[in-house]
Amino acid sequence: MKIESFYLLAFVGSSIANAVQQYPFVQPMSTQPKTLHGRYLHITDIHMDKHYVAGATIKSDCHREPKKHKKKKERQGLLAGYWGAPGTDCDSPKNLVRSSIDTIANEWKDKIDFVIWTGDNARHDGDAYITRTKEEIIGYNEEIATLLKNAFRLKNNKTLPIVPCIGNNDVHPHNELRGIRNNPQLLEFSALWSDFIPPKQITAFRRGGYFAVDVVRGLRVLSLNSLYFFGSNDVAGGCNDQTGPGARHIRWMKKQLSRARKDGVKVILIGHVPPTIKTFKDSCLDDYIRVSTEYADIITGHMYGHANMDHFQVLTTGEKADKIDIQKDAGRFISTLHKQYKKVGKNRNKEELVVIHVAPPMLPLFYPTFRINEYETTVDSDRFGDWLKYTQYFTNLTHWNQARDPTTDKHLKPEFEIEYSTDETYNMTDLTANSWLDFAEKITSEEGKQLWKTYLANMFVQTNNDWYEQSIPVQQPTIGWLNWFYNRFF
Repeated sequence: MKIESFYLLAFVGSSIANAVQQYPFVQPMSTQPKTLHGRYLHITDIHMDKHYVAGATIKSDCHREPKKHKKKKERQGLLAGYWGAPGTDCDSPKNLVRSSIDTIANEWKDKIDFVIWTGDNARHDGDAYITRTKEEIIGYNEEIATLLKNAFRLKNNKTLPIVPCIGNNDVHPHNELRGIRNNPQLLEFSALWSDFIPPKQITAFRRGGYFAVDVVRGLRVLSLNSLYFFGSNDVAGGCNDQTGPGARHIRWMKKQLSRARKDGVKVILIGHVPPTIKTFKDSCLDDYIRVSTEYADIITGHMYGHANMDHFQVLTTGEKADKIDIQKDAGRFISTLHKQYKKVGKNRNKEELVVIHVAPPMLPLFYPTFRINEYETTVDSDRFGDWLKYTQYFTNLTHWNQARDPTTDKHLKPEFEIEYSTDETYNMTDLTANSWLDFAEKITSEEGKQLWKTYLANMFVQTNNDWYEQSIPVQQPTIGWLNWFYNRFF
């Protein structure tokens, strides 16, 4: 299909479905409300799947019902639930996505200042019988964008600032995004997200898939296109090619951070694929870390998704390690992570370290989640915009798949509950990089063994998942399998 056709399709769908305008771009920032809530929502990895069928077999990616022994398979937990199939690699049914977004918005839209939304809205391409198409992928992105804008509409008929970024499953073929002029996929997203991207940033987005936005006065979000750094993107070279898309992105990132420092604002960096030894091209990872350390005084956090396990990583330039597949060998990955944290005490005074955060997904790989972050709102303080805490919420789909209204026998909508918070569970007073380095030292110390187990339970959102090669069944609470896991690897 021609580039013009791609662009027109996205633009028409976007302009018709998205009549609601986003808050920051309908009036000058100087006239924004003075009262801030000091909170923002982070959602990631929704992975909507229109082919999901309740009662389908897990083996079919939850797409096809069994031909025989349905009752037996249902008793054995081998069939897809009404709201999803937690603990499997099935994606999110549409009813779960709609219910989750509505539930989160109804509770939080009047209590937060903005939303960061870090990619992967389309289903995985795991079913050989139903391969993904470009049209299907853009359809998921358009539908979820519309759901979010409508759900986070305020009483004045404007929406909260919503800041998206592109995931590796949001492009076709997955992982691949070329650094070409007038890339049709970036043109599609520029039209689809026209209400999310400031007009002055549209050119940069169409060129590279990244943009900057002031979400509140004094706090700016840089939405990065991590696909140009991603090691699995074989159609884009490394950042050592100064004419390539990765190097151009690094230069843009540095220019934006320099501008933010001159403007006296703090910055949140968001992206889909997190910068790690496993995921980034070596040259891009080193450049990312160098730029991040140069502007560490204004960066309040590096917020990502993609890797699914709820964790943080501590990075330094030139570091080499085995590139462990997090989804195929969780045990080795966690052991490596523990060693990484263990080195913090020796390294933190010798070299610059960058702390990267990975939020768990909304899809039921574990239990669906979202995160409410809090930041400093004292306007005259040097700490304005600093990350203070977050509270992690989840919904236990094992329960909600069975819960029905006693009168109508209809399925009850899933409700979210608190899983943990960084202040109460981890006893952290703020979430600066230094506080995370202190936490890394603490959970790898002799006296921090129990806290490390708690951290592991939160990493898997209180569940067990065969996809991650854990072999001990989990029953709430999770401490039984955690003891086994801890004894095996530590």
